Amino acid sequence: MGLLEMYGTALLVVLLFVSLLWAISIPLGDASIVDIFWGPLFVAVGWALLATADAIVLKPYLVTLLVTLWGLRLAFHLAGRNLGRGEDSRYLRWRERGGSNWWLVSYYRVFLFQGAVALIVLTPIVAAYYAPYSFGVLNALGVLVWAAGFATEMLADIQLTRFRAEPANDDHLLDSGLWSLSRHPNYFGDALQWWGLGLVAFTPATWWALIGPLAMTAVFLGISNGVLERGMRRRHPAYDAYAAGTSSFIPLRRRNS
Repeated sequence: MGLLEMYGTALLVVLLFVSLLWAISIPLGDASIVDIFWGPLFVAVGWALLATADAIVLKPYLVTLLVTLWGLRLAFHLAGRNLGRGEDSRYLRWRERGGSNWWLVSYYRVFLFQGAVALIVLTPIVAAYYAPYSFGVLNALGVLVWAAGFATEMLADIQLTRFRAEPANDDHLLDSGLWSLSRHPNYFGDALQWWGLGLVAFTPATWWALIGPLAMTAVFLGISNGVLERGMRRRHPAYDAYAAGTSSFIPLRRRNS
């Protein structure tokens, strides 16, 4: 199967996936379910390409496995955190501004938009199927990078979940563990996993496998960090002091503020 056919398969899976999610979100009145299913969207693409591949060798299997571990862990984490709490405040604000046509507007503003971003991010998955046979030292290094990112994101999520589970911490900031080294260690770990996937899929002919990790990192640095931090500053007066001494993304030793 050629590159255009592979991306055609990915496009079809993404379009069907986000359209189904959108249809489910309407009776639920909750567009934020798209966040829970962000990871499984990539899992679906990986397995669809696996089912239609001409030849199955180590690299496609490996990338699909790593994407599945990343996507399902993230989905279970977000489901445990978000289910039963209603629609996320970001989407609620959009719903209030969208008026009676929000059910339709949400299709392209939320679901199709995230689908379009996913089509850019998933380049390592397509690249692994496009050039499946070569596997060298750099590709093996990618597995180690992915594993480091997986451990970082999982540990950061566990630390934050435990911190939030204590009622006494409601008005406090988590500034210990990985959160003393980075304001967003979970995002850093997520991005690191995608750089690992990009390296696993990389060959001179599939240099574009690194576009996905670059796009994911840009989303975190350019959008996600800012949205989250604006909310944190509104809720926690001490956040500015914490931010002044803590790296915004890459875990680094705490600075004196």
